[in-house]
Amino acid sequence: MAIDRTQGVSPLSPIQQRDPSETSVQNARKEDTVSSTKTSGTAVTLSEAQTSLTQSSAQDINTARVDELKQAIRDGKLTMDTGKIADALLQDTQDYLKDF
Repeated sequence: MAIDRTQGVSPLSPIQQRDPSETSVQNARKEDTVSSTKTSGTAVTLSEAQTSLTQSSAQDINTARVDELKQAIRDGKLTMDTGKIADALLQDTQDYLKDF
């Protein structure tokens, strides 16, 4: 199968140059936009509860337990109860599906 061209291909028209006065108008618009979007002096104050929640605490992580686990991994003594993990995953999935 062959496709014969019935008309010649015409070249694309050249790109029209932009008028220099348009560029200055656009720059003036940008300057107006920037100057009109000033930030206000709004102050935000957090409550004591919020401040305490955003600060980390040594009580968040049981560092002694973490060190124990790291050492057990290094020594190759860490054992995993895969049955217990599987049971917990199944229970979690069942609880999740009850909501639907």
